Amino acid sequence: MHLLIGKKFSFHTNVCMRIESHEKTGDKVKEIMQTHGLYDGAAYYYLKYRGQYSDRLIDTLANKCHLNGEGRLLDLGCGTGKLTFPLAHFFEETVGIDVSSDMLKSAQSQCELLNIKKMKWMKMPSEKISPALGSFRMITAGDAFHWMDREHVLKLSYDLLEEGGALALVGQGHILGDRSLEWQKAVQHVVDKWFPNRNRRINAVRHEHIVAQSSFHSLLTGQIHSERERDIPSIIGYLYSTSTCRKTQLGKEAPQFEKEIYDVLKTIDSSGIFREPVTDYYIIAYK
Repeated sequence: MHLLIGKKFSFHTNVCMRIESHEKTGDKVKEIMQTHGLYDGAAYYYLKYRGQYSDRLIDTLANKCHLNGEGRLLDLGCGTGKLTFPLAHFFEETVGIDVSSDMLKSAQSQCELLNIKKMKWMKMPSEKISPALGSFRMITAGDAFHWMDREHVLKLSYDLLEEGGALALVGQGHILGDRSLEWQKAVQHVVDKWFPNRNRRINAVRHEHIVAQSSFHSLLTGQIHSERERDIPSIIGYLYSTSTCRKTQLGKEAPQFEKEIYDVLKTIDSSGIFREPVTDYYIIAYK
């Protein structure tokens, strides 16, 4: 796959039914809630500049989970629907939940534009899912599971899945990857300068190990490699979509931050176009 992400980037838009709010209580939920404001104000950038999951990944999930247009999907930490939307046509109904009103409003705007009522969006933390939501053929989380109380969410998810249902955790990693390319190193240097005290959430135990210790069985993992191209506005937009480089933190200094990114990247390649290696990963397990 070879895409140009930037001013010409055509992002996937899809459907929704409504946003519902749920009360968040309990000490553990309050602890998780400390991270829930990290993406406020980032929905525009998230929707426009986060790359889509590859068609190969979506087809892999559909094939390995035997999706046939029946049953319901629950997408945890759905954000603007980056994973929810391309999977929607494999189900009778899709439910996406998230704690960010900003993200959910973005998804709702797309839904209202298309006036399609196949999907439901609800504001709630994944740690509060319950049988009140009903049962599901599949439960997913895309680039969001690391923010959750993973063991607890796995237990709740197992209880909500139908017999034979599937759990799928997917992700795409950061635009700067392993910082192996010159342009990635340069951007990281500027980010370190402007966001020296940013919080990095690191899970010592990998997702697949947590899943393997749960009630789920027949664990499958895999990676799908591709490549896309980014222009400079897209790279800056992506950074603003992350929890660690929010534009709101820069305030009036945002133009200077953007200029430094622009200048350093133009020095590396005057065309302003850069190659981004992309790896979609998946972790699938069954009930």
